[in-house]
Amino acid sequence: MKLGATGKYPEGSLGAHDQGAVQMAVARDSKGLVHINFGTDVSWVAMPSDQAINLARLILKHAGAKKVEIEL
Repeated sequence: MKLGATGKYPEGSLGAHDQGAVQMAVARDSKGLVHINFGTDVSWVAMPSDQAINLARLILKHAGAKKVEIEL
């Protein structure tokens, strides 16, 4: 998987400093640390709520959460 900027703007440009979509990865290492790799320097992120919920679930999964419930 190639990480970093994709050059795409799936939600349209969010302003002059928007550099477009970023392909990221979430993983847990052998020490139990959860890594979020953006593949590039990132000062801010924005995403639709469904993507934010999926990212939260992924982070919790790699953190070892036994049960993940997100109430909307």
